[in-house]
Amino acid sequence: MSFVISRKQYLAPSESRVQYEPLIFEEEGFEVKKIDVTFGHPLYTTVADIFYIKSISDERKILPIIPDGCMTLVFFGNKEKENIQAYICGVTDEIKKISIEPGEYYIFIRFLPGIGFSLINQPANKLTNKALPLKGNLVGGEQIISILERETQLIERIRLISKVIRVNFHSESNKYLIKYCTERILQTQGNIKVEELADETGFTSRHIGKMFERCVGISPKLYSQIIRLQLSMTKILEDRNMLLVDIAIDSGFFDHAHMNRMYKKLIHCSSGDFRKNLFNGLDYEHIDDYISVG
Repeated sequence: MSFVISRKQYLAPSESRVQYEPLIFEEEGFEVKKIDVTFGHPLYTTVADIFYIKSISDERKILPIIPDGCMTLVFFGNKEKENIQAYICGVTDEIKKISIEPGEYYIFIRFLPGIGFSLINQPANKLTNKALPLKGNLVGGEQIISILERETQLIERIRLISKVIRVNFHSESNKYLIKYCTERILQTQGNIKVEELADETGFTSRHIGKMFERCVGISPKLYSQIIRLQLSMTKILEDRNMLLVDIAIDSGFFDHAHMNRMYKKLIHCSSGDFRKNLFNGLDYEHIDDYISVG
């Protein structure tokens, strides 16, 4: 009997919140607010975070979107609450961008890996690097937009939206398996092989791989690389003087060269360039838009 099946009834009533907070890059010209997701919040066990970002600049700003393994609900509009748009965005396998005009605001609800796809009627990998409008693709989509248009406090609107989202999750037979595997990868900082997950759960490596594609949108290997990327970037931001080779080893890479290959693959620059310039040196002309409907 597999671990997931035998523990299912035990795990179900006592789910705790996973401590995964992907990076948010706060640059000049943006006002950023994180929304508290505390015990009792409708999405307490299902989201990584919820945040609001608004341009307070007089010119267009670029917001880099770093791969994080999360499907995300994105809402945006302007201060007059006109032309509010809403999308569900799939996971990304490389850095993307959002161009934000003066006065525009964005709300991001980032679901924990393996959870967001429960809102749509298709496998997560069909939405990788793509976006779907909420209207017509999510039950309650029009209700969510009408809530955003209300003249109430932002926190209250987000709580109401969260309630609508919560009741529209569909059940998933592999819920506890995907939760176990994504959390184990997070706990090991991306340093566990799919064969080890297979041994621990009693499922085959092939089954776990297919489940990741369907529920997360990417392979377990790429998800592990993204977790290591997030960890190493956090370390660089915390200590800009720490040797990159030490950061590489501490983050689970074989060496500095291995870390650089992942950086160039996922965020289009070396770890050294990132430490020196953050994202100021990127050529955004060659980076795709995050909200890409296709």
